[in-house]
Amino acid sequence: MPELPEVHGYKIYIDSTSLHKKITALDCRDKRLLKKPVSDFEKALLGESLTETVRIGKYLFLKTTGPKILLMHFGMTGRPNYYKDPDDRPKFGHIVLTFENGFHFAFENKRKFGWWELVDDIEDYQTSHNLSKDARELSLKEFKETLATRKTDIKKVLLDQSVCAGVGNWMADEILYQAQMHPKQKVEDLTETQIKTIYDAMQHVIETAIEHDAHYADFPEDFLIHNRKEGATCHHTGAEIEKIKVGGRSTYFSPKWQKL
Repeated sequence: MPELPEVHGYKIYIDSTSLHKKITALDCRDKRLLKKPVSDFEKALLGESLTETVRIGKYLFLKTTGPKILLMHFGMTGRPNYYKDPDDRPKFGHIVLTFENGFHFAFENKRKFGWWELVDDIEDYQTSHNLSKDARELSLKEFKETLATRKTDIKKVLLDQSVCAGVGNWMADEILYQAQMHPKQKVEDLTETQIKTIYDAMQHVIETAIEHDAHYADFPEDFLIHNRKEGATCHHTGAEIEKIKVGGRSTYFSPKWQKL
């Protein structure tokens, strides 16, 4: 599933391909992917241009020359695709914008969990949907203040988009592995030092993933992502990686490295 680093890459891709070009057509093969009637999207986008992208966690807001802001959420398999020849439309490019220069922007969405929305104001949307600041922009002070009111497993808190917008399942596992923290460690029992360790690990994982364009194979060898499966070998201890459920999510950790 696209998480913060992947969506950051999509932002850069869209910035470099699709901005400042007049939109001349919109084609949607599955209107279930639109949060409003297709006519609303046509009214908001046709004749306008995309001017700027703003990412908050896994949400990508695209400002336009019109009053509306296009919001994209990529779901589990979504990604952007900019191409020229109409015959190159990707198989799962269910929504396509056509630009005045003859190029096209496809919203690929194989499993159809992604969607588009139109919003009036980014901050209002962020507030109404209880999204925290982007995890990359979150300060240690803000992180500490949020954790101070929580009384549950640290893994569940990291997945809470009102705490760390953009952190998903693999990232949460990686953050806790880098912090040498058990996923079921109770937040209320964490020391100030442990909270800082988790925060630093979060920033390290985010920046490493962005630096490597979310290409997991290029991550440092001490990253869990290389062995994130049940029975694999922990880089640090040689022990087996275990799989448990935390907050209903599959969770991988090294019991000898991440002791409770």
